[in-house]
Amino acid sequence: MRKHQWFAALLSLICTGLGMFYIGTPGMIIGGVLLMALQGAALYIFFITLGFLGLIIGPLVIVLHIVGLIIPIVYFNYRSPKKPMFDEKRRRQLSSPWKIILRTLIGLALFAGSIYGGYTWGSSPFMKTAAEKRVVQEAAESYLEQKYSEPFKVTEVSYTWAVSSYNLRAHSEQAPDLEFTLNSDDGSPPTLSNDTYLNLLWGKQLEEQLKPLLDELYPNQAFAQAYVFSDSETLERNYNSLGQEADGAVRQNVSLIVFADLAAANLPEEQERVLELIRKLPSVTVKGETDLQINYYPSDLNTPDTAKKIGQDFDYMRGLPSTHFFREFDISKMASADDIEIREM
Repeated sequence: MRKHQWFAALLSLICTGLGMFYIGTPGMIIGGVLLMALQGAALYIFFITLGFLGLIIGPLVIVLHIVGLIIPIVYFNYRSPKKPMFDEKRRRQLSSPWKIILRTLIGLALFAGSIYGGYTWGSSPFMKTAAEKRVVQEAAESYLEQKYSEPFKVTEVSYTWAVSSYNLRAHSEQAPDLEFTLNSDDGSPPTLSNDTYLNLLWGKQLEEQLKPLLDELYPNQAFAQAYVFSDSETLERNYNSLGQEADGAVRQNVSLIVFADLAAANLPEEQERVLELIRKLPSVTVKGETDLQINYYPSDLNTPDTAKKIGQDFDYMRGLPSTHFFREFDISKMASADDIEIREM
């Protein structure tokens, strides 16, 4: 009997009420079903209330689990001189291995079903099904293809229930490395908006134009990322063709990672170099405002491996502390080196 006791306790420790199915008496099975149903209901309530009842539901779930563990232990340790046939019935109940296996598997299936049901029903108001997401994905791909006259692939669809909208990630099949975002409502049919394809495409073109200037001022020291905004509804793909509308129609955001060991002694020299960069930027950017941000890192971090990782993900360096920082939202305001404020981090 002792091996059955420990095995039932182990099953109850793994899954609430499973040891009761292992024992398999009608009362135990009914009790196990009840405990499992309460576990699923608790999970449902947790999700449907957005976790606000977690401080109540959490302890309740633990209590249910402990009850399911204690009952098999008490069952195997129960002795009564008034019921001499109890031990014999208990031995017969556990004498058939295939029956034990069958009812244990049934209990495991019921436990998994209760957890799955509680999660699925509880979270369903805040999530979308795969079929609903597929509708939005197909609508987005059709929208982008009609807008830009080239095929696109949507790689990710996520739903934000609080604002009833979808956030999507996509890329052109002609340029799979250029991944951008767009949004959709949950209407039928869905309405797509706010795609950033051209913003990133223009930014990539600007980055290429920045390379010679950075090689001149920061040889093997600087990496650039650019993002370009346009107030017009143009579908112009060529960055250099922008800025031909009214002044201010285009805004360029240029972010640099620079590997340089700055100190009080060489900070004025770096201010002059930044000023020189600002004076030369209009030669590679289009007409409009330019926002410049520079993050400085120690030069010993400038390794081939780091350069490769930055090339794959410009935000890689955000996980490391920078030493100095410069930011100006409109570089046209910078007239002298005294205007360049490089702050120590």
